[in-house]
Amino acid sequence: MRDGLVASLALVPSVFVYGTVFGGLAVQAGLYPVEVWGMSVLVFAGAAQFVAVPMIAAGVSPLAVVVTTYVVNMRHYLMAATLAPAFRGVPRSWLALVAHGINDESFAVAVGRQNPPDPWFFVGSVVAIWAAFVGGVAVGTELGGLVADPRRWGLDFAFPAVFLALVAVQLRRRGDAIIAVASALLAVAVALVLPGNWHIVIAGLAVSGSAALLLPAEDP
Repeated sequence: MRDGLVASLALVPSVFVYGTVFGGLAVQAGLYPVEVWGMSVLVFAGAAQFVAVPMIAAGVSPLAVVVTTYVVNMRHYLMAATLAPAFRGVPRSWLALVAHGINDESFAVAVGRQNPPDPWFFVGSVVAIWAAFVGGVAVGTELGGLVADPRRWGLDFAFPAVFLALVAVQLRRRGDAIIAVASALLAVAVALVLPGNWHIVIAGLAVSGSAALLLPAEDP
């Protein structure tokens, strides 16, 4: 668990920054700080929260918000399936808490080290990422009014920068790079055709399936 926490420290600054950006934007959109804190603790899904806030501010129906954020987070099915063998011996009463902590950064760090990952290593990473994000949100809600346009300072890039870094360290073979490029091209193509966030789901499922069929399994 300590190793997982330490291995994730390099990601903590970026996670803290986009947590701060989210907290500020959420307050500017009209949410109360306590609502933003509650969302971050109970939902803990950065990308989905960024999508949900403007919808809530615009008065979109709760059902539409739930469905949209569900689509955005459908990639968690793929991550959970990969993590499942590592948590096979964990009591079912704890699995819901583990599932709540699944996030892109911890998944990439844990799987990049060992696949299937060590369960406690993953949990340690979740603790680091969760604390960084929630801490950033708390700061952002207090300072949100001071940064009217995060894009002006490049703060909006913190979120995609983390994902680019996570992808980069996973590209160990030529086939990995080909799959990554194909995923990006497919996601962009679908985004130009379909509204919403379906490009995340379609590209994720298509490329994951293709990679499973085409790429040889790594040695344990």
